[in-house]
Amino acid sequence: METTGRFGLPLLVFGQGQKDVTHNEAVMAIDCLLHLHVEGAGLERPPASPQPGSAWLVGAPAEDAWVGQEGRIACYTSAGWRFFTPATGLAVWNAELGRSQRFDGVAWRLDPKPALVVPPAPSAEGGSVVDAEARAAIASVVERLRDLGFFAGG
Repeated sequence: METTGRFGLPLLVFGQGQKDVTHNEAVMAIDCLLHLHVEGAGLERPPASPQPGSAWLVGAPAEDAWVGQEGRIACYTSAGWRFFTPATGLAVWNAELGRSQRFDGVAWRLDPKPALVVPPAPSAEGGSVVDAEARAAIASVVERLRDLGFFAGG
């Protein structure tokens, strides 16, 4: 069977019978790999009740249905587990970590957290109309935004 160079997706060939099987396999692989979102990384055995479309980065030593699949992407489909070898540079969103990871050709590495450009916080003071309740509410919101990192210190 001929496959694509990057992800090994099956290609249709001239005179091939059962083209629908090859096409469906390719579509299933695209569905698993496009904008890849994994539930977690380093899991050594398949979860008990995976949902179709859910994926993991297989840990070592892999067990049960994942034996021999260490370092690969395991995607659960309605037809069972499918495994994919990651291409160098492939990025995934790891839901467990809330961060993206990238395959460097050898291992999965966390992408560095992007540097935030943090503007100075606006002041809730001043103005021509004195409204203590409104100022207190605004100050509370600004303080919470500071705590969350949206604004630099006070």
